[in-house]
Amino acid sequence: MARVEAVVVCLLIVAMDVVAGVLGIHAEKAQSQGRHLKILFIECRQPVPQAYKLGIAAAAVLAASHAIANIVGGCSCTWPCCSGGRRSSPNRQMASFALVLTWMVLLVGLALLILGALPNSKKVMAECGVVRHRFLSIGGILCFVHAVFCLVYYVSANAAAREEGRGSGSKPAGGHT
Repeated sequence: MARVEAVVVCLLIVAMDVVAGVLGIHAEKAQSQGRHLKILFIECRQPVPQAYKLGIAAAAVLAASHAIANIVGGCSCTWPCCSGGRRSSPNRQMASFALVLTWMVLLVGLALLILGALPNSKKVMAECGVVRHRFLSIGGILCFVHAVFCLVYYVSANAAAREEGRGSGSKPAGGHT
């Protein structure tokens, strides 16, 4: 039953990250449909409300996917204070490494999605500023990267939890106590 639950959780996380990525890419497409004028590195763009909605939705789904992955993945601490002074297993180390990567990808992806969407929230006719090309699509692509690291994190955290559960109640080899 635990394997079925793990597969369902993995599929949910991947599906949410894929939806977030597709929303980010569609937000970029919607933004490119708006009118704009570019002179050197300054660009004037007409806000596109659809790009704003899609970008914010992508950010929200990415954040929700990250929250689910972290909640169901559990704690994967490899510091000596957490592991009772003993060396952490390779699965625990991989889970910790993947967890750090998921947080980094989340922060960059959310920042890009939000920075790409915000200029489209205004009701003014056009706003001029520094070019922000591809923020939404790069944020969308990072959603796919987030899915991969979340899967690595979840699978390795589950494997580490199974190792610890199996190792805590077992007798030493040979039957001697």
